[in-house]
Amino acid sequence: MITLDIATPTKKVVEGIKCDWVKIPGARGELQILPNHTDLLTILGTGLLSFMQDGRERKFAVSYGFAEVRKGRVLVLAETIEESTNIDKARAMAAKKKAEEALIGVLPEGTFNKHQLKLQRAIVRQNIAQ
Repeated sequence: MITLDIATPTKKVVEGIKCDWVKIPGARGELQILPNHTDLLTILGTGLLSFMQDGRERKFAVSYGFAEVRKGRVLVLAETIEESTNIDKARAMAAKKKAEEALIGVLPEGTFNKHQLKLQRAIVRQNIAQ
């Protein structure tokens, strides 16, 4: 078993949960953490974080942050995280549309990157919303 803790700057989302595995969106792709995984520190990308707890998979939309794997424990520190059961699908679809509209035309690089990240986050949220 793996012990999982997830936190944002404003709250603890998950604390001390025992799970079978954890999948995290690393900056360079998905990482699956199994029991006895080697120690690891990675940057999080925008994507799906999931874990298996008591035979049930729980899914979260996560954006930016870090994950540390150490001695059978996974610590996720994320800028934003939202469980699939709490996502408003209509709101996620509206955010996707707004980001797509903002990306039309010529934009300064910083503005383009900001709206591109918003689009990625909206797509992940929309895909996992229940």
